[in-house]
Amino acid sequence: MRRHDESQAQSIVAEFNAFLDEITTTPHASQRRLVLGELRGLVASKYGFVVALRQTKRTFFASTPVIESAAASFRSAWAMTGDPSARVVILALVERTRDGNLRIIDLALQLCSSSFVPCDSSYEVEMANRLVAERRRFIKPLRLEAGDVMLPDFQLTDTRQPTAIEIYGMQGNEQYLARKKEKQALYARDAKPCVEWIPPADLASVRLPKPLT
Repeated sequence: MRRHDESQAQSIVAEFNAFLDEITTTPHASQRRLVLGELRGLVASKYGFVVALRQTKRTFFASTPVIESAAASFRSAWAMTGDPSARVVILALVERTRDGNLRIIDLALQLCSSSFVPCDSSYEVEMANRLVAERRRFIKPLRLEAGDVMLPDFQLTDTRQPTAIEIYGMQGNEQYLARKKEKQALYARDAKPCVEWIPPADLASVRLPKPLT
């Protein structure tokens, strides 16, 4: 589904409805399609769950096993469903039942900030929202590039030298803490600037370097 644009709201809805109407089930074949949109919420029903997406009044149904599997596989996104500070993007495999209902048979979730920056945790959502609110220029690295040895949570690009932002939100996990020390040592060795946020310290206490003017 296209991102919301008030000036094109009617055409977006019409386009999406036409796409859904092409999903058919006959005695000989069942057609399936992938739906990519923003999850609005879920409501328990007699036979599982009713899944609602933003920008459409069309409803989708999902069985309890499908929802339980998604909740276990995408915990961070699931936990923030309905939170106004975040967005949850859903990729759903949809088919039509014999009764004409739209049924989700598999799905994946991606947690995002309020401006659709992909995030791995609620802490990353907080940081991304702050960076956007402060009009900072930054990137969210999603994969290691040639020569990279680390993947920072975010990287400021409006400073004299790119500044990594690392969020160390997990406590009590020895493997995680060992990796934290390893990353800190690598930043120090290579003299690369890095800003750290270690929750539960308040995000407001984190001092970011001033941007170049």
